[in-house]
Amino acid sequence: MSDEATVTSAEIARLANVGRAAVSNWRKRHPDFPEPVGGTSTFRRDEVEQWLRKQGKLADATAADAVWRVLDAQPNALDLVADLAAYVADQPGTKPSAEVRDLLDGLPASERADLVEALCSRVFERQQRQHLMTPTGLSHLMVELAAPLAGVVFDPACGSGNLLHAADQAETLVGQELDQTLARLARARLNTEIAVGDALRADAFPDLRADTVLCDPPFGYRDWGHEELGVDPRWEYGFPVKGEAELAWVQHCLAHTKPGGTVVIVLPASVSSRRSGRLIRQALLRRGAIRAVVALPAGALMSTGIALHLWVLRNPAEQGVDPVLLVDASHHQPPRRGQVDWASLEAEVLHPWREFRETGSVTDIPGRCRAVEAIELLDEDVDLTPALHLPPVPVELDLTAVAAAQSRVTRLLGELGELLPAVRQAPRATRVMTTIHDLSRAGALALFQQAGPVNTREGGAGPRVLTGRDVVAGESPTGRVSASEHVIPLQRGDVVVPMLAAGDAVVRPVVIEEDDLALGPNLQLLRVDETRMDPYFLAGQLRGAKPRTFSSTLSGVHRTDVRRIEVPVLDLERQRVLGEAFRRIAAFQTGVELAAGLGTELAAQLIEGLADGAVEPGD
Repeated sequence: MSDEATVTSAEIARLANVGRAAVSNWRKRHPDFPEPVGGTSTFRRDEVEQWLRKQGKLADATAADAVWRVLDAQPNALDLVADLAAYVADQPGTKPSAEVRDLLDGLPASERADLVEALCSRVFERQQRQHLMTPTGLSHLMVELAAPLAGVVFDPACGSGNLLHAADQAETLVGQELDQTLARLARARLNTEIAVGDALRADAFPDLRADTVLCDPPFGYRDWGHEELGVDPRWEYGFPVKGEAELAWVQHCLAHTKPGGTVVIVLPASVSSRRSGRLIRQALLRRGAIRAVVALPAGALMSTGIALHLWVLRNPAEQGVDPVLLVDASHHQPPRRGQVDWASLEAEVLHPWREFRETGSVTDIPGRCRAVEAIELLDEDVDLTPALHLPPVPVELDLTAVAAAQSRVTRLLGELGELLPAVRQAPRATRVMTTIHDLSRAGALALFQQAGPVNTREGGAGPRVLTGRDVVAGESPTGRVSASEHVIPLQRGDVVVPMLAAGDAVVRPVVIEEDDLALGPNLQLLRVDETRMDPYFLAGQLRGAKPRTFSSTLSGVHRTDVRRIEVPVLDLERQRVLGEAFRRIAAFQTGVELAAGLGTELAAQLIEGLADGAVEPGD
């Protein structure tokens, strides 16, 4: 599938004027949502637009939408966005197409810059370009760590200019970028000097001494000029080995900073601990160049799952050696790559940083932050990983809750053995089989699905809505619908089947045994005529269905076509015997899963409490 015919989840959200979470919910709740192509979050544009239009969710197109449609239909969209940005900034370069120019000329001048920023966001959302930009949240955090900004701000690996764009309150912005297209885009966005070239091999600003240097350098490459740069004067703290390109960038940034100036740089977490960089880290500490190390969560970037550190440094001049602030924000683990809650993370990082910057010390928070004397870090490893030097979070156990959990696990384990039915070898015989579809046509059961979305809220006056996710996760529904909304009420004895199954392709039907429930999304309802069919027998047969009755998507999710599942044709009395056995086995399985979860959590709490000294063995 060509790139121009597809859209990402983020682009779908823009088309519908909703957040990404809404798109994720649509995929789970609507079985007719278009299937992904070429990955788990890339879809055919025409199919998505047709679905959004059918659902009444297609938002009115903006100027950015119209321009993006033209640019995204070309294989060199990034170049075209750079051309457009240069055209808007009245800089020399290739003019956009007449169609794009007509769209631009119809906009007020004040909206053109906003359009350029919107297009930049879109062009870098493509998977193959995500590594070329610094996320907006990370850029803002780095600028705040460097604040207050004054004078000259320099970025020697500026990419499309996101870091410098976040620092636009400074008097002068200067950048260098290896890629000509990115440099052209940054120059147009910022209307400032952006040199083209390899900053390590061909420094375009050898005499520049900036007040602040911000840098998000490329990670993990070895061809950075190690062979030809051995006697370069920038290696004031030691010549980096070939595998320590990041420490070359650290020293390049310091070499371009005024005495007392600030450097904020993004580095892989391994740079803080790799043995090969020990001597350079030692020299940086001894000179007082390192001011803070902040641990960010793995998956903070969309383009990689590795954990990152932010180093805050200064050109030490004659200031002497001060303590180093260590902050661990790695617990802000995003649910998916690139989906960090930057606002919460930033607040947790900036509070101790500002206290440290103003007073030279910080209030210790176990597991979160601490100011450490440099001498404490100058051991054999010179490991700057914050978690190694922070006071541990004290373990606190609610002994009443622990005792209750112990009692519950013990009771569960005792009850489980009685649930399993006794079985014996059965003679093999040919069985007459029928499908759910044929049973429906014969009137032995009826099939239902909830048509359209169901709006739920905690304070609704209607019944609780059971969803496919609730059934698969074994959780009770919480959302209720308004009394006026049309839903299908569930009855005791109804069999509900999730439409989607995970990688094991096992159907997980549930027989309804309580009142005040309604059918929600991603569920199929089988309402049996109990004078002809036992619901527990039907649920057991569905659970034992063979994988050939499923269709699989590229994302590894299996769609269940319940109508094709076969069940044996048995008289009602035999169904009830088997149904009771199925019911007890299902109860056993639920109990085992519950006991396993409770037991695992309880064991972890007790081990942690004993190891920490918070509790001790009783009599």
